[in-house]
Amino acid sequence: MANWQCLKVKKIFDSPWVRLEQHLVRTPEGREFTHVVIHSGPSVMVVPVLDDGRIIVTREYRYPTRCWNYQLPGGGADGGRPDVAARRELREETGYVARRIEKLGRFVVYSGLSSEWCHVFLATGLRLESQQLEHSEQITVRAVSWPELEKMIAANRFRDGMSLAALAMARHRLRSVTENHKATKSSKITKE
Repeated sequence: MANWQCLKVKKIFDSPWVRLEQHLVRTPEGREFTHVVIHSGPSVMVVPVLDDGRIIVTREYRYPTRCWNYQLPGGGADGGRPDVAARRELREETGYVARRIEKLGRFVVYSGLSSEWCHVFLATGLRLESQQLEHSEQITVRAVSWPELEKMIAANRFRDGMSLAALAMARHRLRSVTENHKATKSSKITKE
């Protein structure tokens, strides 16, 4: 199958975080149309899990939607390595530092409009230090169990799309991490 061709690009807007372009495109069948594309660098989402199996979530005011949202820590990779960005965003937004960080994969943020790929990481062995919020951030941190998080999702209280995608990607690992915690807790109870 032939590739789509970009015949012309017009830059509409440019900032340090995003570039908006208008492309004249030709399909393999020869049809031409205008497509708007948002270019942004790669991003990261972190699924932080405490030793007791609870998941760290943030609650942040988001100006574009004019509401507070529960979500996972994350942000732009700023052209660097995604694993380094994941550690940085975790520390900045939650105050936690991870001993271990495991890449779970990546997903396309909005394939019909944006070029952005989001890299997803599982962070474990967490140690609390201090938040290092940017001047534009207003974030509180909360630790929730997996069943509690599922209830928040069902009640539409945890509704950030990128965070939901990251949790779907992390679900198989979350299951094993929380089951290991339950088994460890159960063996401690049996020994006592």
